[in-house]
Amino acid sequence: MEEQPPQAVILNQGTNSNRDIGNGSASHLCGSLLNLIFPYLCWVVPLILYSTNNSEDTILKHHLTQSLNASITFSLALIIHTALMLVCLGFITALVHWIMYLVWSVNANNALKARQMYNYPFTINFVSP
Repeated sequence: MEEQPPQAVILNQGTNSNRDIGNGSASHLCGSLLNLIFPYLCWVVPLILYSTNNSEDTILKHHLTQSLNASITFSLALIIHTALMLVCLGFITALVHWIMYLVWSVNANNALKARQMYNYPFTINFVSP
C-alpha cells in the first residue's frame, strides 16, 4: 500500500497580481523620484494611478491612497521650503525632507510587497480610500 504525498500548499495567492503590485510600486517611487524633475507636480503620477485603479484589493487601495496623500503633502511642504530658501535654510530642509520621503517610499514599497499596510509619517490625509 503506497501512501500519496501530501498536497503542496502555495502561499500568497490572493487577488493581487504582479501588475497591481507594479502600480503600487510606481505610485510610491514616482511620487518621490519625480521631485527631482518636476518638484511641484510630483502628485500627478500617484493621482493617475489612484484614479485608474479598479482593483478590489484593500491593501493596494490603501497604498495608492497613502502615496497620493504623501506626494500632495510633500508638494505643499515644498512651498514652505521655497519660502525658507530666502533665509538660506530652505535648501537644507528641502534636501533632508526629500531624503526622508525617499526612505519612506522605499519602506512603503517593501510593505506593499509584503502585503502589509503602511502609513507615511507626517502626512496630511487629503484622500481616503
